[in-house]
This record gives sequence, structure tokens and C-alpha cells, in this order.
Amino acid sequence: MVDNRRLKCPSCETDYPVQAGLFGCPGTASGGEHILRRVLAPGLPTGAEVRAAWHRGGGSFERLSGLMSARRIAGDAAYARILERLSDALRTLEGRIFEVTPLTKADALAAAIGRSDRVWVKDETGNVSGSHKGRHLMGTLLYLDALHAADPAAERKPLAIYSCGNAALAAAAVAHAGGRELHTFVPADVDPVVARLLVERGAIVEKIERSATGEGDPCYLAYRAALARNGWVPFACAGNDNWSNIEGGSTLGWELVLQLLDRGEAVDHVVIQVGGGALARAIAQAFEEAVALGLLARLPRFHVCQPEGGFPFVRAWLLALAAVARAGDIPFELGDDPAAPAEERLRKMAAFGRDPGRAAAAVKYARANFGSQAVQSVLADIAREPRRFMWAWDGPAPHSLAHGILDDVTYDWYPLLLTILRTGGRAEILTEGTIARAHALARRHTAVTVCPTGSAGSAGLIQLTGSGVIDPAESVALFFTGFDRAAGV
Repeated sequence: MVDNRRLKCPSCETDYPVQAGLFGCPGTASGGEHILRRVLAPGLPTGAEVRAAWHRGGGSFERLSGLMSARRIAGDAAYARILERLSDALRTLEGRIFEVTPLTKADALAAAIGRSDRVWVKDETGNVSGSHKGRHLMGTLLYLDALHAADPAAERKPLAIYSCGNAALAAAAVAHAGGRELHTFVPADVDPVVARLLVERGAIVEKIERSATGEGDPCYLAYRAALARNGWVPFACAGNDNWSNIEGGSTLGWELVLQLLDRGEAVDHVVIQVGGGALARAIAQAFEEAVALGLLARLPRFHVCQPEGGFPFVRAWLLALAAVARAGDIPFELGDDPAAPAEERLRKMAAFGRDPGRAAAAVKYARANFGSQAVQSVLADIAREPRRFMWAWDGPAPHSLAHGILDDVTYDWYPLLLTILRTGGRAEILTEGTIARAHALARRHTAVTVCPTGSAGSAGLIQLTGSGVIDPAESVALFFTGFDRAAGV
């Protein structure tokens, strides 16, 4: 059943077969950016096969099974058995399985933020554990179980995740259903409700203190040390350590693509909140694959947003855009001084980033010339020297109402950077006032009980509409990704 799907690395010249059981690139120690990406085999599946399976109904991982590497490894019958077993366990333990989630045309929300055309909201708050995170981890668990089906003698190793809350809870739900031991590395001040729910699902909770910024997320560092020490499986929502969670998360993007096609609709823009970057990367990958399979004629423009309390991806995007601008002899006066104190650099970048006009020419050049030798050469240089563009947040300790997207590093930054540059999108710094306003409008003008992190993409849309980057008459897709447990409903 294997169809020669490959895992591609932007730095290595070697492609790896998905059935090899790799999670990350073996060449990581050589330096450079080594984030693996799954590549569909030519013509497998076809666009017609994807749509036909979609219309046969069922849950998300059933309808989109042709896109899942687990099915290609295990075969149709074994994949169906694995999925049925996990779904039955989720239904018993969590009261829900991974169903297709609603897509709503949010006219009242659109009007409230001054838009005249369609704003589509994909609602993940009713998904397993109340967020999109479980999709990513279900993709990994299916991959692990498919590998085990192919080699029943293989050891079933414990799983590990780092998280500030939602991802750990999703991992606990999925791991519990799969009968897997899970270690969760969470902040010392994790929400007590989340901590209790983790324990109820059998997770081993490791609480980690933060002492400073600049060295990286202490939960991530503790998780990485545990992986190296114990040989556990990376079960986190980030593709730098495990590519298969991106495949799982891409089901969300594929649902959006197919729901829009069924309605005869398309979107001009997609705006996504970014922390570690797996959500945005996964959605972008689905759209890119839909174009490759002939289901979409073109990509929408992809925009991402981060809080002013911590914006490592925006910083990387600005630095990369400056490098592309230099290659094209495009004016781009970022004025960055690597020798300056971190807070001074960040303050200047924030000021530059908040004026869309200052980057407009470089954004346009990157989009128009993305496939050129000049731009591709810059991107190859970035992959070889990633730490000049992405490093751990070294400003003040990150704080935001949208605390779920305050990752010290945007782990999936490089694939996401390519999408933003290719489509002419922007990386937006959100003010706390806009995040609060967006959450209030989302609760007032939609029926979704979404948390401030989960509605932060709409804050990006508010700012991008206000600055003229997105015209009020263009259509936009948003993702409401987390249930608001603080609402008490």
C-alpha cells in the first residue's frame, strides 16, 4: 500500500520515506534548518478521490484518510481498524470523536469590524478537548499505531509533550484513548483546572518554573532533555520535532477547503494566530496540497499575527524580508542593529512592523519573484543559518490576554515563512487592546464560546482591515480554536 510519500528537509539533500518511522530529520546535528515536510506522491491521491471520500461522510480522519500516511503504511483495512478503535475509546472517555467542525459565515462579526464581504469562521471549540490541538496529536497517534501494525514487535515508547495548557490536555485525551503513557511538561502556574484534567486522563504532570527569558521556553527545554535522556516519542504540537502532527493538523485546513468548495465559495485571505506555528503551517500545507491536486486554482494570501508581548515570528519575517529586499535592491529601512540590546531591537522592529507601508514594496517583490533564483537563494541561505532569523524570545517575560500563543520560539517558522512570502501575506503584531476587543466582538457577534487566544486571528483581521492591507470587500477565513473555560459554560 506504500505510495512512496517522502519527508523532505530544506537543508539536507536526502529524502526519507514516511514508513521509516522518523519523527525529525537525522541531519539536525549538522546545523541549519531541518524541519521535515511530508510530500504527497505524484497523483496519490487524486483530487477526485479526495472529494469522493469527503462526500462519503464519516469523521474527519475517515473522510480524509487518503491524505493520511498511516493509511498508506498500514493499508486500508488495518487503518480502518486502528481509527475505529481509537474513535470508540475517545467516544467512551471524552464523549466525542474527531468530527468535521462547523464553518459559519459570520455576517454580524464582519459588520462589527467594518467589513462588507464574507468572513468565514471555522469553529474548533467543540472538538476533542475543546481546541484544535487534538487533531495534530491524533495524526501522530495514527502514525505510531500504523508503524506498530507494520512491526508488532516494536516497542511502544512513552510519549512526551510541552505545553501551557490546551495542547497538553489534547495530548492527554488522545494518549489516554490510545492506551499510551504520557509525560506533560507544563508551566508551574498552569491553570489548576487543566492540571486536574491532565491527571484525570492519566498524564504524568511535570511542572516547570520560568526564571528568565532568552534561553527558550523552560517547558520545551525540559521536554527536550527528557526525550534525549529516555528515548520517549515527541508528542507535541510542533513539526520541528515530529512532522506527523502537521499532517494531523492539516485536516482542519482540508475541511475548510472542501467545505468552501461544496458551497461554491473561495477566500481571498486567511488570517491565523501564531504561537509555535503548527496550526498556521498545517492549514497552509492543506491549501498548498489542494492547489497541487487541482482542487484550487490559487492560494489565498496567508497572514499571521502574534501579541506585542511576544512576537518571535514577526521578528523573523521582518529580518527575512529585509534579506529578500536586499537581493532585489528594494528599499527596506528596518534599521536593525544586531549589537543593540534586545529590548531596543524589539522596540524598533515593533515600530517598523506596525507601519504596513514601510514593508509593502518588499512584500510585493517577494510574492512576484518567489520562484526566482534571487529569492530562492536568500531562502536557502536562511535555511543554512536559521539562528540569524529565529531565536528564543529575549525581551521582557511574555504576557498577553492571548497567553496560549506566547511561545518563546515559533518552532514551525521556516515552512510558515515560505508561505507568507509566497502569497504576499503579512506578520502582524497585535496590541493588547485589539486582542481584548476582538474577543469581546467574537463572543457578542457569534455563537462560539471562544477564548481570547482562540479568537486572536480576528484581532489580526481588525488591524489588517484598519491598515488597508485587507480590503473590506475581500473574503477572509478565520479559525476560532479554543473553548473559553473561564466562561463557566
